[in-house]
Amino acid sequence: MNEIAAARAELARLNKREQKLLEELGKVRVAAQAQRSRIDDLFKQQKLPAPIDRLPSTALCDILYRVVCNTHPEADAHRCTKRQLASVSRRWRDTILNFPSLWTTIVLNPSWSAPLVMAHVDRSREYPLDIIISDWLSINQLQSLQDLLGLVVTCGYRWRSFIIRENDDTLSTRIVKGLIWNMRFPALKGAEISGAVISDFPPFLTSKYASTLERLVLLEDNETDQIPAATNLKVVHFYLADNMSGSRLLSSLLPFRQLKELVLHGSGYKWPKPRSIHFPVLASLTLTLSDPTPALAAMVAPLLSYLGCSRPDGHSWSQIFGTFPNVFANVRHLCLDDPADISSSSPTGVSSGRTVCMTFPCVRHVELPSNDIPAFFDSEAPASHWSHLEGLTFSGLTVGTIPHGLIRWLEKRRLKQHAPLHVTFSEFHNPEGTPDSHWLTSLYKSIRGCCILELRDVPLTTTVKALPSSQKGMMDSFGNCGPVRVFIDEEFEG
Repeated sequence: MNEIAAARAELARLNKREQKLLEELGKVRVAAQAQRSRIDDLFKQQKLPAPIDRLPSTALCDILYRVVCNTHPEADAHRCTKRQLASVSRRWRDTILNFPSLWTTIVLNPSWSAPLVMAHVDRSREYPLDIIISDWLSINQLQSLQDLLGLVVTCGYRWRSFIIRENDDTLSTRIVKGLIWNMRFPALKGAEISGAVISDFPPFLTSKYASTLERLVLLEDNETDQIPAATNLKVVHFYLADNMSGSRLLSSLLPFRQLKELVLHGSGYKWPKPRSIHFPVLASLTLTLSDPTPALAAMVAPLLSYLGCSRPDGHSWSQIFGTFPNVFANVRHLCLDDPADISSSSPTGVSSGRTVCMTFPCVRHVELPSNDIPAFFDSEAPASHWSHLEGLTFSGLTVGTIPHGLIRWLEKRRLKQHAPLHVTFSEFHNPEGTPDSHWLTSLYKSIRGCCILELRDVPLTTTVKALPSSQKGMMDSFGNCGPVRVFIDEEFEG
């Protein structure tokens, strides 16, 4: 009996202890929940930084740099946009002030002051500089230009590129011949000069004064048709007047063994003999000449992958390309342009379309004037010879026009299980002002399912109906939207 009583007493003690522990556990749980709530409240009260402010400073600098570079004109981008961005927050301001890469572009034009130029020179530290000289429209501004230019010529050793454009011709000539003619640019990579009357090749662009020069652009009013040897030159854009020799120019380019891009504008005369100028690594060639055929015949470019060509008045593509069988087999991107008004230019004949397709059999991307669509895609459809085609771009389609021949050709490709092409329409020709939305709908419905369609820079008219609080009637408001870009991929349609 005594053992039973002892066991019952022990059980009662344990039950009592259990009860106390359960009560204590409940209190702990309540306290833990209160602590969790307090922590949640503290997190809610704490103001977290915006996602862009959590970025590393280098990433933020890169974003701000892209914003500035994508603002036009450049003078406003570097004079006003940086100030606007710096006013967003203290961190943005510190980033803009402390990263030299945001201060390397200096625009010398009438809207820039001497303190602004000096701020860019100082804050860019020893980083390479990009100099733009533009918008000086009167000879009376020469002294102001000289004052600003004097602030940056002392760091000519840092010039990475310079551009002289959109100035009074007399001023441009004074800049080139009087202010920088004998300067040395040991770090210069690119130079562009337009509007300066140059009869002799500038010494500051020779290998002796600019040994690292890779990109040279000499446009209107240039009177020299020879370029002295420069071992590093890779890109040349050149304007040829009527009295300038194409033979002298192309012959002077022969020593440039690294030349990869060549662009020729204007006219010129006396071209070299056919296949006498060899450019072993030339990859891109663009010709907007009064007669491109002699220039094309003179050059041999086995690695040429891009060819751009404008059709002069009175010429057909057959006349331009008809004598070049098996010469352009490596061209992958072909851009044909008609500088004349698309509404008044004569359409290309089917024979010209056939000539182009046979001359460039391996192209993957083709850009054509919309006026040439029938020559390539109607009736015989010579474009079918392009078995490697991936993309087509058409410029100048007249509003209200449905290219039925092209649509039928695309439909036949689809039925043959070919991969869909990326088809782009841009630079719409619209005599009446704005595209008709019904026409856009018809164009889309006609071509949907046959390709991946892109409509680039389409101006639209908007109609906004508003009800003023002081009036019961409706008020209509009409206006024009800026150009928009419409991209349609049939694979993503519901």
